[in-house]
Amino acid sequence: MSDLTQLAIAEHLDMSKRNVADVLKKLGVDWKASTLDQLRVAYIRDLREKAAGRGGDDQLNLSRQRAEESAVKTAMMRLEYNERIGELVAADDAAQAITEWCSSANRDYRTGINKLVGEIQSTFKIEIPAEMVEKIVKPTVERIQGHAQRAGRDLAERGGGVSSGDDVENSGLDQR
Repeated sequence: MSDLTQLAIAEHLDMSKRNVADVLKKLGVDWKASTLDQLRVAYIRDLREKAAGRGGDDQLNLSRQRAEESAVKTAMMRLEYNERIGELVAADDAAQAITEWCSSANRDYRTGINKLVGEIQSTFKIEIPAEMVEKIVKPTVERIQGHAQRAGRDLAERGGGVSSGDDVENSGLDQR
């Protein structure tokens, strides 16, 4: 076991005693089992790594920032590509299209039910009360309308655009 103290190491490496504990921790060496020469070599190697841009907290942060910037650039290029090939729809436009489709579906549903009721009445010579038909039709129409409003609101809150193809497939939306 060595008789080294952190004060002796600080003097040898020309730094304050306060910095020695941090430096030794970052070097990851057992300073009690090392010589001053071994510690100096480890410290110099660490400084070289940092100077070459291969080590240290600043380098780690820089690498993270570069990776994040790269991911953002890739996402932007994907959006621009999808827009260029016509597969990107603005969220507001998609919300409006869904709302219009659901309104049309509600009208068609009501028309179809009214025709069916008329056919049943004329074929079987019975009268079906309008309240009975409305009791079934109204909640169904309201569910469709609510779905359109929720879908439109969700798209508008997300902002940006909606892409078809793989993005839709992986979004959990049913494409039927």
